[in-house]
Amino acid sequence: MLSKIKMTKGEVIFFTAIIALGIFLRTYHFSDWLHFEIDQSYDTLIVSQAVENGVGNLPLLGPTAGGGRSLRLGPAFYYLEYASAKIFGDTPQGYAILVLIFSLLSLPLFYFFCKRYFSAVIALALLLAWASSLYLVAYSRFSWSPNVLPFLTLAFAYALLRSVDREEQKKERWFLLTAFLLAIVTQIHFNAFFIFPVVTILFLLLTRPRLKLRTWLFAILIFIAAYAPVVISEVKTHGQNLSYFFEKLDNGQGEKFVLGEKITQTFQYTASEYFLALTGIDHINDSNKLSGYGFVGKDAFPWRVGALIILAVVVGILSVSLKREKDQKRKDILLFSSVLFFVSTLYFLSLLRVNHEIYPRFFLTVIILPFIFLGLLLEKLTFKKLGKVSFILPLSLILLLFSINVPVLMNYFLQLQEVDKKPLVVMTEDIFPNTARVTLTQQYAITDYIEARVQENGYPVYLAAKHEYEPIFWYHLEKKGILYHKTLNGQAVYAQGNYFVIAFPGEGIGKHSKEFDITEEKSFGALIVYHLKPKSEAIIAKKQDENQFEIPLEKMQIEELLTWKKIFQK
Repeated sequence: MLSKIKMTKGEVIFFTAIIALGIFLRTYHFSDWLHFEIDQSYDTLIVSQAVENGVGNLPLLGPTAGGGRSLRLGPAFYYLEYASAKIFGDTPQGYAILVLIFSLLSLPLFYFFCKRYFSAVIALALLLAWASSLYLVAYSRFSWSPNVLPFLTLAFAYALLRSVDREEQKKERWFLLTAFLLAIVTQIHFNAFFIFPVVTILFLLLTRPRLKLRTWLFAILIFIAAYAPVVISEVKTHGQNLSYFFEKLDNGQGEKFVLGEKITQTFQYTASEYFLALTGIDHINDSNKLSGYGFVGKDAFPWRVGALIILAVVVGILSVSLKREKDQKRKDILLFSSVLFFVSTLYFLSLLRVNHEIYPRFFLTVIILPFIFLGLLLEKLTFKKLGKVSFILPLSLILLLFSINVPVLMNYFLQLQEVDKKPLVVMTEDIFPNTARVTLTQQYAITDYIEARVQENGYPVYLAAKHEYEPIFWYHLEKKGILYHKTLNGQAVYAQGNYFVIAFPGEGIGKHSKEFDITEEKSFGALIVYHLKPKSEAIIAKKQDENQFEIPLEKMQIEELLTWKKIFQK
């Protein structure tokens, strides 16, 4: 493939410069500022069992969906994490490098994908938008199953387009790669699980590629083989995961909804999240969330209306271009984009139908669409009759988008730089579903502080923290070999114990003030650690019997997972 790619000297220079920018934004203080919270600690603990004790300890199912620890995807993400940890280390950074590598690979792949339709100038412009997108940069800097979707969905789309190309000499191989990537992508996130099989079937029905029968059969076998762990798990558990799946569907039935309202909200979310991906400006995931048909908030109103107008314009351009396009290779990309947009919009509508919100991360599944739409708009703004100055308007637009992204990127990095020095809470939920900034460096500092207190007396640790942070300190303490009791329950207080509350500034220790006095309060920027001393009247015994220590729920759930080792032992 690379041998067929012809690039001019100028193209190589700009391509290299933009790739370098993308690499810098994704790797700058990658380890120090790593986002590592409850989902990351849970996944890491699961995979570390295999890293430390053998590959047979890998589970047959993958990450959970929709909260809780019941309904699960296929295990592809855990297997990818396992490979990453074996190569780069059984640490939070070692697991996250997988996401970083995929994000870096997406940069050149995105450019070659764009060149199948657009000119070199527009492809470079789109690459600049892709490389500098705060949305893509932020999701490339920590480990989470949705974060590998930009690369995997891009690779899937590229392979699918090559497999239906009439001029492609190795279309059979590309189609087998398509089947493999589809099997992996559908195990990463339930949005992809529902969207991409439908997109694939519709696209193949519309393009009718001429492939050998054995290619179809091999593709089916590849897909089945990739889902073998899921099938085995269902057989061994008598369809437990499938029952969870139907239970989730049943939970959404019977709720009242207004179809017109949900359609309006779906298009508002779609337009606004596309806008967020391209500019880094978020005007929809804050306190002024969508409500009915309205455009809540004076500040948000022009942004949301503007995003809807832009979406309507580019969808119109897509429709007209698809109808008029004569070149089959270009037409295939337009057709794929149309099918993906149609199917994903219906899917997001189905989510809102049962009163769910559409979160920013959901659009990682279809992240190539806003950039393709941007390319179509740039192409329409290119007036070829003007000769050498024909690209003035499209380049001006790209430079405008880049200039908008630069300050939000700088602000994002400045936040991460300052979080261990002062409290910082952002006003909107922007990229992540929380409003706090807590880095791995802060977590290590807090863990070291707790370790120092433990070394003074050797007592076990009892602590309380918010839901999303408590498991990560359990993880860090366990890595240090520190005896850890999961929670402060307010009922059993022992004289020999190291007690801590980890909270946001201003929250204090809350209900724990009845049993404890504060002996030390130490700030770690966005988090405050309170070292506590039990009040004499609250103490029920000198120390807790180690056999009575509570096994954390997360650890119990991990131990209950069905692994390859358990299968063979049975």
